[in-house]
Amino acid sequence: MKKELVVLCTVILIVGLFSGVINAKEEITVWVGGHIVAQEDLWEDIISNFEEQEGVRVDYQLIGFDVYFDRLVVAFKAGQGPDVTFADLGGWVPTFAANGWLEPMDNQLANWNGTNEIWENLWPTVEYKGHKYGLPWYTDCRLLLYNKKMFRKAGLDPSKPPKTWDELLNYAQILTDQGNRVYGYGVSGKKTEVSTLGYIMFLFANNGKLLNDDYSQAAFNTSEGIEALKFYTDLYKKYKVSPSNTLAYGEDEYRNMMAQNKVAMAIGGPWSFPLIEKANPDIKDEYAVALHPYNTKPASVFGGWASVISKQSKNKGLAWKFIKYITSYEVWDMWIKRSGGPLPARRDVAEDSPVFKDSKWQVVLQTFPTAGFRPPIPEYPEVSNVIQTMIQNVLLGKQTAEEAIALAEIEVNYILSK
Repeated sequence: MKKELVVLCTVILIVGLFSGVINAKEEITVWVGGHIVAQEDLWEDIISNFEEQEGVRVDYQLIGFDVYFDRLVVAFKAGQGPDVTFADLGGWVPTFAANGWLEPMDNQLANWNGTNEIWENLWPTVEYKGHKYGLPWYTDCRLLLYNKKMFRKAGLDPSKPPKTWDELLNYAQILTDQGNRVYGYGVSGKKTEVSTLGYIMFLFANNGKLLNDDYSQAAFNTSEGIEALKFYTDLYKKYKVSPSNTLAYGEDEYRNMMAQNKVAMAIGGPWSFPLIEKANPDIKDEYAVALHPYNTKPASVFGGWASVISKQSKNKGLAWKFIKYITSYEVWDMWIKRSGGPLPARRDVAEDSPVFKDSKWQVVLQTFPTAGFRPPIPEYPEVSNVIQTMIQNVLLGKQTAEEAIALAEIEVNYILSK
């Protein structure tokens, strides 16, 4: 009897172990950050479809932009980075690659049939020392986002948005009603990347540069750079056309306030379209975009996200399959039909989809190919942090524009010299 019991237990154990092997699924972890995290239902469907299609499991997290970079750095340093993650096209890819955290993707991209469909001006943002470490997933360019209803109420023609800095100030003053907490223009002042982007928009629009051509030195401590910083911060300090909480606000806050008819103009872009409509469905036909006002020349900055594979991943093959899947024509076509944006890194989807025939998207498509980019260097996040502090010091009245920009130049040059 004992012998039979032992045999029976052994059989059960073997069957259990064998069943566990049969039922075990390959698994990858995926972290998603940026504005696209708001599309939770879409991500759930995309992940589920991939799991079913491949017979695998995807453990994914949607993480807010403001904490995303720091969480990735901590995870990578601890050797616990996700298999697949998204990296901002503003310098994150070369930064992560320089630290040895990313797997080069040259071979995969050389053998993928979608590589030639990626907008050409995006590739430099994912390169480091001659290798590609990411696949651009979506992109955008910064524009003037504005509320047409508020324009009409203030006696302004929404079909004629401001084109110059002088017009921007004039419109913003007309649109501001401090007594009712209504403001003409939202200045990004919070200590995040959006404030750096805000300053760069004004810097480029004044024929200025952030760094020199080989990225070895700061190039913003010039008359053009000082004038751009003064005008950008004076919209809040001197002219008071930006809310009193400007130092805690950025693009997300202003987009939501615009949806509630509290801020008339701010920097936005194609990512704004589904999000502003989600904040207030009634605003669907009451907002528009235009080239952002400039002083000496039209300017914009493009951004977006790339998908990357962790060097630490134990399942790089499946990670690449996932990246190919989410960057496929079919997935992007489905995403656009359901959400109306953002702009795919795939040119063929942008050209084929009727969504992009809309007047707002035509502004995006006309602006994007000529938009400038943030320096694609590992030191960029540190440089951006200095710019954010520079902006806040001026907004707080701690330093003049001249003093803040001179100090920032010294700090940036030190970062670049290391």
